[in-house]
Amino acid sequence: MAVSNRERVSRALEITSEALGPFVARQIAPHVPDGAEWPAILRVLDEQKGNDKAGFLYAASDLSLQLRVMTERLGTIGFPFSSALSRAEQNLAGELRDIRNRAAHGAPFNFDDTYRALDTAERLLRAADQPRAADRIKAERTDLQRAQIEAETRRDVRESTSISGLGDVELTPWRDVLKPHPDVLSGRFKESEFAANLHSVAHETGTTSAEYSDPVEFFRRTFLTAGLKDLLTQAANRVAGGAAAAPVINLQTTFGGGKTHSMLAVWHLFSSVPAAELPQEIQEILHTAGLADGDRTIRRVAVVGNEIAAGQARHRDGLTVRTLWGEIARQLGGREAFDLIAESDATSTSPGDHLRDLLARYSPCVILIDEWVAYARQLGDDDLPGGTFETQFTFAQLLTEAVAATPGALLLVSIPASDVRREADGITAESVASDLETGGERGRAALRRLEHVVGRVAHQWHPASAQESFEIVRRRLFEQPDAQAFRQVAATARKFVTFYREHQGEFPRETTEDAYEQKMRSAYPIHPELFARLYEDWSTLERFQRTRGVLRLMSGVVKELYAAEDDSPLIMPGSVPIAADQVVGELTQYVDVQWRSVIDSDVDGTDSLPFQVDRERPLFGKRGLTRRIARSAFLGSAATLQSAHKGIERNNIFLGVAMPGDTVGNFGSALQMLSDRATYLFAEGVRYWYDLQPSLNRTVNERAANLHEEDVWAEVVARLKQAGQAGADFAAAIVAPTDASDVPEAEVVRLVYVHPQFPHKNKDTDSRAIRFARDVVANRGSASRERRNTIVFLAADEQRYAELESIVRQHLAWRSVVKDKDHLDLTQQRVALASAKVDETNKVVAQRIGTSWIWALYPRDRGDSEPFSISVVRADGDEDRLGVRTGKKLVKEDVLRVEIAPATIRHDLDSKLHRVWNQGHIRVGDLWDYYTKYPYLPRLRDRAVLIRAIEGVVMDIAWPQTGFALALDYDAASGEFEGLTVPIEDGPAIVNDDTYLVAPHVASAQRTREERAAQARALSQVVETPAQPSTNVSPPAVTPQAAAGNASVVERARYEGRYEVDATTPDAVTEKLREVIDEVVRHIVSAPGAENVSIVLEVSAENSDGFSESVARTVRENSRVLGFDKSDFEDVEW
Repeated sequence: MAVSNRERVSRALEITSEALGPFVARQIAPHVPDGAEWPAILRVLDEQKGNDKAGFLYAASDLSLQLRVMTERLGTIGFPFSSALSRAEQNLAGELRDIRNRAAHGAPFNFDDTYRALDTAERLLRAADQPRAADRIKAERTDLQRAQIEAETRRDVRESTSISGLGDVELTPWRDVLKPHPDVLSGRFKESEFAANLHSVAHETGTTSAEYSDPVEFFRRTFLTAGLKDLLTQAANRVAGGAAAAPVINLQTTFGGGKTHSMLAVWHLFSSVPAAELPQEIQEILHTAGLADGDRTIRRVAVVGNEIAAGQARHRDGLTVRTLWGEIARQLGGREAFDLIAESDATSTSPGDHLRDLLARYSPCVILIDEWVAYARQLGDDDLPGGTFETQFTFAQLLTEAVAATPGALLLVSIPASDVRREADGITAESVASDLETGGERGRAALRRLEHVVGRVAHQWHPASAQESFEIVRRRLFEQPDAQAFRQVAATARKFVTFYREHQGEFPRETTEDAYEQKMRSAYPIHPELFARLYEDWSTLERFQRTRGVLRLMSGVVKELYAAEDDSPLIMPGSVPIAADQVVGELTQYVDVQWRSVIDSDVDGTDSLPFQVDRERPLFGKRGLTRRIARSAFLGSAATLQSAHKGIERNNIFLGVAMPGDTVGNFGSALQMLSDRATYLFAEGVRYWYDLQPSLNRTVNERAANLHEEDVWAEVVARLKQAGQAGADFAAAIVAPTDASDVPEAEVVRLVYVHPQFPHKNKDTDSRAIRFARDVVANRGSASRERRNTIVFLAADEQRYAELESIVRQHLAWRSVVKDKDHLDLTQQRVALASAKVDETNKVVAQRIGTSWIWALYPRDRGDSEPFSISVVRADGDEDRLGVRTGKKLVKEDVLRVEIAPATIRHDLDSKLHRVWNQGHIRVGDLWDYYTKYPYLPRLRDRAVLIRAIEGVVMDIAWPQTGFALALDYDAASGEFEGLTVPIEDGPAIVNDDTYLVAPHVASAQRTREERAAQARALSQVVETPAQPSTNVSPPAVTPQAAAGNASVVERARYEGRYEVDATTPDAVTEKLREVIDEVVRHIVSAPGAENVSIVLEVSAENSDGFSESVARTVRENSRVLGFDKSDFEDVEW
């Protein structure tokens, strides 16, 4: 167990106390009375000071007392150590005194505290001339440094190897479910142990571990696949005399397919170990064949071709052996057996019938021949001790026939599989085996001959399936799971599959099926996708040995992850610490060595791009998302680089990463960012791959970074001009002005698309966009702007624009690459890729333009005496047309009006323009000027909105309360209006700038005067008319007064009422209004002949704290729905 910092400090204090004792006693001795010890001085001083420490033991070995006498004034003695220690050295004692007090009170010590304590103690001891004790503390300090360096190294390794924070509260980490075998954890899983060596085991060379040489241990760690069980059953039955069992078995698979391991299994099956000691499955095979009980004396021969030199005779057991048949005879029966074929061995000729006699005499027997091709390829046309090339295959045919004819004899031959096809000029050549096993043309010829000879009579063995390979690897790397572990495995598999089903479409379809859950259980703790990549992709590499290669790689992975305390529920492609020395060394031995630089740059390691991206983006970095995606992409693509279908699909990359707790929505963003910035990562459609050749990404990234900001702005502005239309709610649009002078005066509302150099940041009251808008509203070049209420702005969001700028730079860079394709000497494939990138980034730019310009800004004025301010409203949404989207938002928020009622104009006149309206009239042109100039008035899209509203007043029956009259002109001298049009009474009016709006009381008064004047004119005409001759009696003369008296008076012809509702009790308002309607209004409205009924509800309210935003929003919306002519909240300065 590691030593704690407190323990180190305590030890250092003990050493210091022991070493200072003699020094302190010697230095203070001249001041100590005879027969006393120096602590007595401190006791007397304490008593004099009244510090009575009853029961305190003043011991010379007490470090606290030692440090006191070295640092305190001892009465009349003074400072007795000042002559032996300098002031700085005495300060060391004072510092150590504080350290001792901290330690005594249980204070914690970190690394810096501990190092300082040890350094102080060491320096004090050297000052006190105690070098040995000082050296002891120095050693402690050095050990502390070493431990700290190791801890930091482990932390760095853990940071670059394992990604913390991937655990799930409901799932147990794999390292707590299945513990790796000790040899895996210790790193003793050597290469020689992977490559099970039949020669070493059979001939006991002492170079093989017990797991291969000991039959019991071998079978304990061996998983009996269906093929291996069939092989052992066939072998046992054949040796036991079964007539139906195959006499010759051909173990033919690809490189690393398990041939040698299977031969070892047969070798150990017929060992002398009692059957009862072997695992149950092996006992059952032997028992079924009749070999479990009694004597199992079966002669065994193991010949490994690459261990025998065909050109040299071998001396074994006093015999000189030249040929393969001579070696078989020697192993079967020593000198006696060898003598049967000694002559043919000496002449290097086929043994003929002597071989049959040999097998008949020494059966039952098992003959294992491994690497026969490796032996045969050594032979040629010249006579060698091992014979000629032709002789070898004559012997091969003879051996297979002799074994088949001999009961109890079994021959196992391992031959490389010829499953690699080569093509030349598009023409498929014959199938050939890996050169690693055949060794060139001579080896391929030997393989063809052996396949022909052995294949005629041999039983073909079936290697392990992919599902069985899972268990093989698990048994070899991990201890067997118990019942609890099985439950945890099942829980993990179930939760992963459930996670996949919740995100269908993001992962391969098979992951949602029940069979995949079973596959996960079989593969645990390694994810099936990692097995798939290794067995399906990496095993196609010539030097990668299927199961052995997987074991070699995964042993290093498991060791690294276990040491780094990986808390993931499974070992996944994204978990593989590719940058770890053992892992990267194992991977790169199968591929080009240049992959190391690719890994360091774009895949894994603390200096890699994915690591940097994770640091830049905490959303990704907290779960190491970019690194995991890069690892998954590398494992799924590096081995496929030379294949026709290179790369790995997007959903398989995600499958190699995703685990419960991940946000799947972030995967695409991380992969896209990695693809955009990586030097060696390529993408085409949904397939991604790493390549040894730099992609165009580096060129593109350099060009993108070097683009001048103005070039980016120019592209964005060009896009804005395409997307920045005015829409129906604005009269016009102005795109990307850079100065206030670029926005001319106008009498209509325009939408100004703010230049990208002036973005807005949410909640920033002085953003660049607000400053620009404030300048434009206030100024027009060097002059002041008059019509300030005719401009609204749409600005980009600062954060979103940064993302837009990034993709615009990428787009421009890709576009330049396509333009410079000849200069860059691009292949047709790369030109197509670059063109696809241009199209792809073009679409993203178009989409991000719409999602970036989302802030609507507009001037808002609280009154004539106050300066305007710039208000901001968010104007985003699903509508792609920026002008349409912004217009709808501003209309909804009542920032912009495209239609108003006469009552709105009347309200503005009564309230905000009351000083002008108090004159009783206003010219339409002047009113429109007010609307365009002052932001405290409603913002009307154009003059037509005002004209339509004014024209509509002529049909307003409530015009005296909520409207106005119209006139063609006004005579200031007489105070009379020309062409007065009173709503309802007169017909439609033509409205232009010279039209006057007339206050109802003024219009009514003039209309009364006009009517009276008309009546007077009519009466005067009657009086002045001369009498006409007539036989009739003339009517009596009528005076004007009498004429006027003829008008009838209608009683109760008009009703006006006013009722003020008590609003102090809100709950009673509804009831009071209902009572007024029922008891008064209903009778008036339903009365026969009632006409021109006008009922106007006016609501006026104030709130000293201001109404809340929610109340205001509700009232505005409901008022709009109910058709209120006026519904405004105003800002009031109290």
